[in-house]
Amino acid sequence: MPTPLAQMLPEIVTLNVESQPFSFFAQGSQILGWWDVVKATSLYPTEVTHIDQSYRLIVTLNERNGTFDYQDHSSETEAHAGFTDDGFSFGAEQSWSSGKMVKKKWHFEFGGVNRSSTSDGDDKVGFQPVAYSFETGRIKEPLFTWLEYHGWQHGSALGKLFAR
Repeated sequence: MPTPLAQMLPEIVTLNVESQPFSFFAQGSQILGWWDVVKATSLYPTEVTHIDQSYRLIVTLNERNGTFDYQDHSSETEAHAGFTDDGFSFGAEQSWSSGKMVKKKWHFEFGGVNRSSTSDGDDKVGFQPVAYSFETGRIKEPLFTWLEYHGWQHGSALGKLFAR
């Protein structure tokens, strides 16, 4: 028998650990995981670039049968503007994805003046490289382990497959 929602959901804040770049909170019969991965702008002598990436995990709990299901939501924006031999250029790309996913990304950018805000909460301005990594398993693992500890089970085989 899983732990009742009324007893379990107030405890979700125990998963919010300062050393982790993401946080969880409860809303109704859902648990939301929140990860603002990076916001960074880099200035070069003839160009400026910007990146903004975030990830959300929405877990819906079915108390009647003791199961949970989830949806991944990811968004990323990359933009650049600068001067080339042909004049001024500007480009931007924005992507969103939703569903069940396993995603890993590592990014490193150097060479200009960077202003970045990463999920560790530090805003930095300077010549240090912008480096960050993202992996969906990093946010799912502690939450799903916690839910299973409380007696909750994945609601679908597909959910189990993409859970880690």
